[in-house]
Amino acid sequence: MAIQGWFSRAACAAALAAVCAVSTACGSPSTPTQWTVINHWMIDAVTTKQAPLALQCLLIDVNPTAQSVVSSAQLQTPSLYTRTFAQREVQLGADTLEFQLHFNAIARRSIRGAEPTLTIATPRWTHSFSFGEMDVMLVQKRVEWLLPLRSFAGQSGAFSTSHVFAMAVKNPRPHAVTFDGFAVGGGVEIERTAYVVHPSELPLDIPHQARDLRAPLVIAPGQTVALYCTFRQPSVYRNVYFQPALQLTYQGQSGYELTNPALYTETKFKGDPTAIYPTVNG
Repeated sequence: MAIQGWFSRAACAAALAAVCAVSTACGSPSTPTQWTVINHWMIDAVTTKQAPLALQCLLIDVNPTAQSVVSSAQLQTPSLYTRTFAQREVQLGADTLEFQLHFNAIARRSIRGAEPTLTIATPRWTHSFSFGEMDVMLVQKRVEWLLPLRSFAGQSGAFSTSHVFAMAVKNPRPHAVTFDGFAVGGGVEIERTAYVVHPSELPLDIPHQARDLRAPLVIAPGQTVALYCTFRQPSVYRNVYFQPALQLTYQGQSGYELTNPALYTETKFKGDPTAIYPTVNG
């Protein structure tokens, strides 16, 4: 699987175009335009009131017309404030448009089990859809004790409920920093935490030489460590926004170091993707 934060546009467009071609020739005047919302998101994050969540969603339009425009999009839940919204339109082919919807959102408080609503408006229709589930833990003490070197942006491919998150960090401090484990929002289940000291690379899967974290890991000054965790999301959610935090201790003080989000997205479909994701004709 390719490491990436967004859906493989070519794969998604090909699947949707194939569905269209089964019944009629795409692009003909009699073929209605069909919109597909790629939702079913599991959002699991650890953050602060000041750090935004870069939430995302795709909207695919097959057989677009002059009315194929996203007028507005709103992501709504009582505990979430959307600071900014932006969109990007991508022409995937003669008969397919992709709208990349970006929401820069702030959590007002910790969130557990919230179900955000995504409302999309075009010149021809306005509908609300389930975005998925949101579990966010707000922390008070954010620290920057470790130097992040690299982290996964996520991966795309066939639907899976189990994923690997990885990042490499270095201790730039004059004293040791202790890694106590990954903190999560509460919607996913951590199945394994492992590490490699002085890694030569950061592979997609946990390497065979990785050691399981059975006690706090002391990272010496100047030392580089690759940190891994395997997590599982509920099977009802097909796409995952995962942003854990590192629980750390330094010189008797504890804190949380935030990470960049990783997106795990479904791009390979066994059948008709419109049987999985909501569609709107017109």
